[in-house]
Amino acid sequence: MIFIVYISSSAYYYQSRIHAFDPFLQAKPPSPEFTEKSKETFRILALGGSTTFNRDLDKKDRYPGVLQDLVQKSNPELNIEVFNAGMDWYTTKHSLINYITNLREWQPDLVIVMHAINDLYRSFSDPDFTIKPYDRLWSHFYGPSINGAKPPQFARYLLGRLSNAWFSELRYRERNLPLQRYVSLNDFRRHLGYLIHHLKRDNVQVVLMTEPFLFKDNMSAEELSLLWFGKAFCKEKTGLFSYEYPSPSSLRVAMDAFNAAIKELARQENVMLIDLEPKIAKNVENFLDDVHYTAKGSHRVAELAAREIHDARLVQHASHL
Repeated sequence: MIFIVYISSSAYYYQSRIHAFDPFLQAKPPSPEFTEKSKETFRILALGGSTTFNRDLDKKDRYPGVLQDLVQKSNPELNIEVFNAGMDWYTTKHSLINYITNLREWQPDLVIVMHAINDLYRSFSDPDFTIKPYDRLWSHFYGPSINGAKPPQFARYLLGRLSNAWFSELRYRERNLPLQRYVSLNDFRRHLGYLIHHLKRDNVQVVLMTEPFLFKDNMSAEELSLLWFGKAFCKEKTGLFSYEYPSPSSLRVAMDAFNAAIKELARQENVMLIDLEPKIAKNVENFLDDVHYTAKGSHRVAELAAREIHDARLVQHASHL
């Protein structure tokens, strides 16, 4: 009976495994309708990862959608279009490739960029998502296409599920890793700099936003229970069946460093900065997990972005060009 159940389950497993991916961007990016742009249309493009896409929320609650409503109310004489180009797994390098090869044809007037966490965990060679040690091109990290590179066997999948359920606390150890361990920081600066360069060359207004996060000192038990990024994406083998991953305090220091790089690039390139991170309270009302927002948190992001865009007169300025 056990043999029959195993054979039947494995057959279903292999038949149902579809490893869909984009050959250039790993996950297929959202794409706008490339319609003709009228003189009364003002287009805002939101680039980022899953914290921009925010799959867990209804589209009406994701920050780009809320932002469109707010900017439209402030500019009734214009047709405001905001396109959410964020996608799960995406880093600055994905957004750079996606903009150059696709999204620039949409002719955005303003581009908002928010990246950090996905670039941060590229620092690691997590065995679930990588094929080799770190390299500066990030070709070690396969992300959502890893099942195509290393197709998981059914027996290994089954044993992995069981061991994660029963022995995970014994196999995983949290550590306070130093900032120097986050080796992707310099490449994050490089990719973001290239993206700014191409946006400015296309005469597009650029807004950089720092990325908020839940990590903080003296986290409550409820807040700690929401965290999973370190263990999921930053673990590395320390033994045959053991792993270590960065602590919340280590991830907080690293996120501060990535956000500091964003602020420094904004200053160097003379582009607008929205320092979002300190303005989103670190609590369960605003965060679903390490970095993703609740509906309330997402609305707060949109409100802050809309206010600063309005105060800087970015939409009014562009409409008079």
